[in-house]
Amino acid sequence: MNFFEHQDRARSSTRTLVFLFIAAIVTLILITTFLVVTVLGLAEAQNSQSAIDFNIITSDIFLLVSAGVISVVVLGTVFRFAQLSGGGRSVAQGLGGRLLNVQTKDADERKILNVVEEIAIAAGTPVPEVYLLEDPAINAFAAGFKPQDAVIGVTRGCIQQLNRDELQGVIAHEFSHIFNGDMRLNIRLIGWLYGITVIGLIGYYLMRGSSYSSRSRNDKKGGIIMLGLGLLVVGYGGTFFGNLIKAAVSRQREFLADASAVQFTRNPEGISGALKKIGGYAGGTRLAAANTSEISHMLFGQGMRAGFFGLLATHPPLDERIQRLDPSWKGGKHAASPVSSKAQAETASGFAPVYAAEEVFANIGEITSANLIVARQQLQNIPSVIREEAHTTLGSCLLMYSLVVTCSEQVVAAKQIRYLQVSLGAQSYSNFASLYDRVGALPRELYLTLVDVALPSLKQLSPDQYGIFIGHLQQLMLADEQISMFEWCLFKILSYNLDRRAARDEPLVDLKACASECQVLLSALAQTGHSTLAEASSAFAASARELSIDIALELEWNKSPDIAVLEQVLGKLKNLRPLQKPRLLKAMVLCIQHDGKVSSEEGELLRAVAVVLDCPVPPLSNSQ
Repeated sequence: MNFFEHQDRARSSTRTLVFLFIAAIVTLILITTFLVVTVLGLAEAQNSQSAIDFNIITSDIFLLVSAGVISVVVLGTVFRFAQLSGGGRSVAQGLGGRLLNVQTKDADERKILNVVEEIAIAAGTPVPEVYLLEDPAINAFAAGFKPQDAVIGVTRGCIQQLNRDELQGVIAHEFSHIFNGDMRLNIRLIGWLYGITVIGLIGYYLMRGSSYSSRSRNDKKGGIIMLGLGLLVVGYGGTFFGNLIKAAVSRQREFLADASAVQFTRNPEGISGALKKIGGYAGGTRLAAANTSEISHMLFGQGMRAGFFGLLATHPPLDERIQRLDPSWKGGKHAASPVSSKAQAETASGFAPVYAAEEVFANIGEITSANLIVARQQLQNIPSVIREEAHTTLGSCLLMYSLVVTCSEQVVAAKQIRYLQVSLGAQSYSNFASLYDRVGALPRELYLTLVDVALPSLKQLSPDQYGIFIGHLQQLMLADEQISMFEWCLFKILSYNLDRRAARDEPLVDLKACASECQVLLSALAQTGHSTLAEASSAFAASARELSIDIALELEWNKSPDIAVLEQVLGKLKNLRPLQKPRLLKAMVLCIQHDGKVSSEEGELLRAVAVVLDCPVPPLSNSQ
């Protein structure tokens, strides 16, 4: 199953869970109606009629109870989702996590930041923020609604107890959850379960209020206590069945993430070694945070004691996970295995990655050892001074300005520099001038890598600072009253990753219904990478055939693509059905590689489209 099938299955799982929770709410309505009727019967004990009227389902009481239960669940769910609107940050902060400063000098913190940065760049996905939980347990999680707001959380025990290969296996496991669409599903589970729990909380406060009340008549007081007890049982009963669903879904996805981690790193000893080390570690994986139960399904390992003889365990047994990764393991004493000589040799060999269209498509949502080597090389080729500046909020902003100015023609660049000289303070402009000279010496293929490195720092901008940053960026882009392809690609990548406004869920569209949009996009790509009409036409025809939409597409040959039209096109294509996205991306890769060369401009356009489609695409290279 590939990245797109995982995404589609995640959507299907969401629909199934919605159905199950609706069924749970209906059950709650029926049980609560029964409780209310029973309480009314107790309150009217002097009446000889039965306390329970089985025709009640047609009465006003049923309608009132239904409205009440639905209102409580919906309001509780909406309230919790509002608290989680910050995405992964909200989850990490709720657990007491501390955002790691990318400039940290702490060796352990530096180690985890380097691993996360390396894996993200190898996968072609935004570098997520990293939160540290000061807990001795070995555990980790990925949280967020989409890759752009994802965070990685790790415990102090995780980065102290695991070596780099084991840590890389754990982080690759968490990236699998990002790629497979698990994060969004996991956050929805938090909101839905909280909505059901609110009913139990109401019951608890009814019981508590009645027990402290001395004015109520005993029979009335007893009825309220009984209603409160019933609601408490109903609420937590609903949570119990919700947790059963959560546990079942989580266990299967943990197996998938373990297997994906091995696929990513080509080093099964990494993640299996981490699991073995957990088994022999006194601190285990249980977290001390008060709300661990709410996010237990997000964790790398079992975060709390599993009740009902393991029935509610959110993770498979540790031995079973190890056995699947290391069939030769016979159980018994847990001890981490050394890194295999094969894995060491493969990592050290530095073999050249293969980037044919089929390979690029197969690697979407995956991380190969070849990609990891490329990522390390790219990071090493960025001077340490630039990387250090990319790890500060001001430095990262100045670097983005430098990229725009560097890619501009000389006359336009002079105008842009004058704008910055007036708009920035004296010290900031001096820093910019120094960085601008250094960025100008970088090869073009490192520009997007530099953007990836800077993203975690840029995410720390306050709303006001972000507005100023984007404002300056737009002024630089409009200095010549037109937007270049690079400027548009950079702006799309930055705004899509940094804009904190909640994205609206829009209806999915079919690839065939986007034929005209595909024609515009592929035409822009064909003329970006090919200098003659004949070459562009040939590349366009090959990519159009790959779409297989049974609609004739024609190359739109212009001297320069219309950026405004491209903006509208991408606004529609971002809603493609998950299983149809690969056809578009593969068509783009075929178009790019038709002449055996990959220009920086082509790679940048592919990356911008992939970011908006929420598809991690590894970097392309020229044919060998």
